[in-house]
Amino acid sequence: MNDPFVELVELSATNMRIGVILVRDFDDYAEKQFAPFVDSLTAMGCQSQNIVIRRVPTLHDVIIMLQFFAQYTDVDGVVVLAPENRVMGVLSLMNGIVHVQTHWNMVVSIGGAERAEDVVTMITIQNEMEAEASEMVAQENFS
Repeated sequence: MNDPFVELVELSATNMRIGVILVRDFDDYAEKQFAPFVDSLTAMGCQSQNIVIRRVPTLHDVIIMLQFFAQYTDVDGVVVLAPENRVMGVLSLMNGIVHVQTHWNMVVSIGGAERAEDVVTMITIQNEMEAEASEMVAQENFS
């Protein structure tokens, strides 16, 4: 049986593509967080060409950019590089983010450099569960 409290020892972002949304309204925040965020991803093995960066003018443009990432790219997850409390304080924005997450089955994280590990963790979990599900389907087909 799987222990639900087992933590991943070493995260690997080697084969991951990560989208990053920078919000012009939070340029000061992004300026401080961007380099450490990219450093964290590359330290986990993500190649710099697999970090897809897009800028939006305002916080409300985040939703359509998430939709663009989901529809037009092959990113595994997206980080909105903006202060978490400012994003989560806008109910309509959070509703839109949740909608994109559930509709497109896309990992979305909000915050600063600390979110690099979070997005890689969630993508890893998603990939593991997807692999386990396809193994279960394959086993069921042969019963």
